[in-house]
Amino acid sequence: MDKPVMVEIINVVEESDVQKTFRLDVMVDAAPGQFVMLWIPGLDEKPMSLSCLDPVEVTVKKVGPFTEKLFEMTVGDFIGFRGPYGNGFKPVPGECLVVGGGCGTAPLRPLKDLVEGDVVVSSVTSDQLLFIPEFSNSNLELYTCTDDGSEGFPGLAWEKVRELLEENTYDCVYCCGPELMMKRIADMCVEKNIPCQLSLERYMKCGIGLCGSCMVGEKRVCRDGPVFMAQELQGTEFGLFDRDECGCRRKFGDV
Repeated sequence: MDKPVMVEIINVVEESDVQKTFRLDVMVDAAPGQFVMLWIPGLDEKPMSLSCLDPVEVTVKKVGPFTEKLFEMTVGDFIGFRGPYGNGFKPVPGECLVVGGGCGTAPLRPLKDLVEGDVVVSSVTSDQLLFIPEFSNSNLELYTCTDDGSEGFPGLAWEKVRELLEENTYDCVYCCGPELMMKRIADMCVEKNIPCQLSLERYMKCGIGLCGSCMVGEKRVCRDGPVFMAQELQGTEFGLFDRDECGCRRKFGDV
């Protein structure tokens, strides 16, 4: 659907102080890794990855005015919805490694029933680790990482991934999270010739490839992605720059 329709919020789960999962009363034919556009009338419209396909759920971190307003909404409220859009993850047979950083774990959640192997779920601290019971009961061997060492591997996700890549052989890696984390993992996979599917986040306005605000090199994240093969992104601004609301390049770390 390319025009927003108002859909009802039918369940809200508080995952942590800054993360919530919203279940929406709508049915879509979507693939893991695709995204939808959510619209709060009078405020803004933002892209959100699907953390569950059936029923439809989005998992959101509170980071700005749009998500702050969304966090005030509850069961029975209505929100604008259109989509799904983009190209999602493509499950492949064999031994896989799934890597989620923070709220980037959300679009990887549907893969738990589609692939086998290992999964790394990481966050800054233990109370922000997402979907641990579900991954624990899946076909994936679970590893947790926290920046502050409060649970699991004490360190960054890419450091744990480096260990796993040295110890195991994988047929594919799936990854979503902070871009600098993904850049490290992508480079390791390219070096080892391991297929790696990465879900990128960029500032989006239209979601359908018209405005160009989500460009990475010559690729549009909303239409060509958001999931890309690591090899496709080599030599682009991936891991070096993102873009602001005006489409201007901004070096990672700059305000």
